[in-house]
Amino acid sequence: MFGAIKARIETGRIKNVVAYGGKEHPAPPYVVFRYEDETNTLRVFVHMLPGQQAFLREYVKSDLSDLLDRYMFTDRHGNRNKILPLEDGSGILLSNDDGTISMERRFRIPSWFSMPTGGL
Repeated sequence: MFGAIKARIETGRIKNVVAYGGKEHPAPPYVVFRYEDETNTLRVFVHMLPGQQAFLREYVKSDLSDLLDRYMFTDRHGNRNKILPLEDGSGILLSNDDGTISMERRFRIPSWFSMPTGGL
């Protein structure tokens, strides 16, 4: 699942994409994603340099919608999954430990098994 999500986000304007929990962050702008099993929630954090607020808002609200809303992928077990929008995005966080500004967007990935090929 992580590989499919990472590859999909990398097709967008920001190429530095990492899964949450890595030891080092790439140079900004970059995207960090995290899947929370207990809630089936995909959390996407976008980091940019201070002064890039307009690009940050546009990327979170528009680019991520184009990349992930209703995106379908097959996980390593052969299960088909569809990413659904959950919220439009958070406010801008100004105090990250690496000096970047960031916003978060959440998506839902329901657990569907043996989904028909035609999708939903």
